[in-house]
Amino acid sequence: MNDVIRRLWLWLWLLLPANPILVRVVSSASRRVRHLWLRTIYLFALLVVVLFSLFAFMGGDQGGSLTDLAKGASQTFKFASSTQLALMCFLAPVFTAAAITQERDAQTYNILLATPLTSAQIVFGSLMSRLFFVLLLLLAGLPIFIIMTAYGGVTTSQIFVSFAISGVTAILTGSLAIFISMVRVGTRGTIFTFYLMIGVYLLSLYLLGGWNQTWVEASPANVDGLKMSWLTPLHPFLALDVALNRVYPPPYKQLTEHAGWVRYALAYPAAFYVTWTLLAAFVLTVGSIFFVRRGAKTGERTFLTAITDRFRKEKTGERTRIPRHVWSNPVAWREAKTRASTGGLLRWTLILGGIGATSYLFIAHVSGDLPTDEVRSWLAAMIIIQFAIAVIIATNTAATSMTKEKESKTMDLLLTTRLTSRYILWGKLRGLVSFVVPLVLGPVVVLLAFGLYGSPNPPKPPVVWLETALEMAALILVYTAFACVIGLRVSLLTRKNVTAVMASIGLVILIFGVATMIGTKVVQGSGRDFGAFLAPFAPFTSIWFLIDPLQLFDSATEYQAGARGARVAAAMGSVIATAVYAFIVWSIYISLVRNFDMIVRKQSGT
Repeated sequence: MNDVIRRLWLWLWLLLPANPILVRVVSSASRRVRHLWLRTIYLFALLVVVLFSLFAFMGGDQGGSLTDLAKGASQTFKFASSTQLALMCFLAPVFTAAAITQERDAQTYNILLATPLTSAQIVFGSLMSRLFFVLLLLLAGLPIFIIMTAYGGVTTSQIFVSFAISGVTAILTGSLAIFISMVRVGTRGTIFTFYLMIGVYLLSLYLLGGWNQTWVEASPANVDGLKMSWLTPLHPFLALDVALNRVYPPPYKQLTEHAGWVRYALAYPAAFYVTWTLLAAFVLTVGSIFFVRRGAKTGERTFLTAITDRFRKEKTGERTRIPRHVWSNPVAWREAKTRASTGGLLRWTLILGGIGATSYLFIAHVSGDLPTDEVRSWLAAMIIIQFAIAVIIATNTAATSMTKEKESKTMDLLLTTRLTSRYILWGKLRGLVSFVVPLVLGPVVVLLAFGLYGSPNPPKPPVVWLETALEMAALILVYTAFACVIGLRVSLLTRKNVTAVMASIGLVILIFGVATMIGTKVVQGSGRDFGAFLAPFAPFTSIWFLIDPLQLFDSATEYQAGARGARVAAAMGSVIATAVYAFIVWSIYISLVRNFDMIVRKQSGT
């Protein structure tokens, strides 16, 4: 018996604490200056968010009493906790998604399989070595949150519950990244799909959670009339809202008509989310062990591939291709057309899905089935979802625009032509924007239809003003170009597709997410004309408040009285925001042109 316990303890010791992969990565990578700067930037960004919230909620005359300080600290804690959770949702995949793919890119994965390490050691070592940095970032921000307890209004239990939700979310996303990397050969398409799944899941379920049709009847309403959704136990941000007392869960005793686990999930959504998340992460991690030494991963022929190869028959005879009309810039044509042909099914699904969903709202509004306020809310939510997907696609495509040339060894061939660096980079940027524009063109056309339909009836405010469609078209175009130029810059500075995709998507999500969270608070605090002017400067905030400007006013009566001023302020803000983002895009593009030769020569080793 003692020998069995000793062997079991030795197996557990080598599985995690003394795992060679974990020890190697933690001892070597933790000393890198890049990780030091990453921790510093993370803490600095979190501190800026906390200080900004403190000044926003405690500024003016609100800092005179202890009660006001407690209320301000409570609001600051809620805002900072949401920011921390958003960072954890996307920082964990950045560190974990390349755990296996980087081994493949360096041609060391087969060497790793030849070592005495077991499949479980490889999986758990790769996972925990990457999650070490993410959880370290999470713990590094704990003192900032503890300080807020000095003002009152924030309890220790709320801090630990928020950290638990963020921690298990990081573990789940990391386990899912490891599972995808093991099941499939890690490519840029794999990581892109992974990020797309996370973004769509978080955004879609959060918007559905605010729909009254998903609310639990037994849940008490808060001061704004909102109730807890049935989706709360399955979503980190909805569970965090309950933990922070933004939304109230139903009492356990009033859920007698439901099963035991359903009652527990609805009455204690945060605890249920932590429980099922850890179980799902464990299942994914254990499941990925069975794919470590799968023959198909190393190019061997399996029983399944032998069967499928029989149905892959080449066509006989001469193969021809329809002539194509190339643009004046062949680099832009190649970037736009080849990207559209590789992901045609997904691309057309998003295009037709966006047009169909927004067109249904237009038909429902014309027929009188939906009131104007609900149409605005649903229209803004649908466009936000489609724009978020388009931004992720744009960033992923831009992140591989230069690295694919390096990995396929066509960069040297491209440099031997007479094309200049300005011509190449401008062609890349133009082709990337041309590829993504059709993804968001449908909703803009529907917005224009809403504006034309409501313009002949001036006494009654339309769903969307006519100029809003033009403002949204300009803003979405420049936002997309901004995401593309960031991905293009990272792609030029990076050698590998996987690294470029992770860094670009993480950076864009961080910039857009922080700008939207801060912009939403500023616009809501400003309200009316000044809020309408500031809304276009944050990506997702602009979509929400330009389509639904009623949120800037206290009532529908005030909105009708001040609609003219809000329209003028929104138009001015849109013009200035478009100019500012266009200037940023142009500045980054000029910087890339100036440093193109030096970067390429440095990477080629010449």
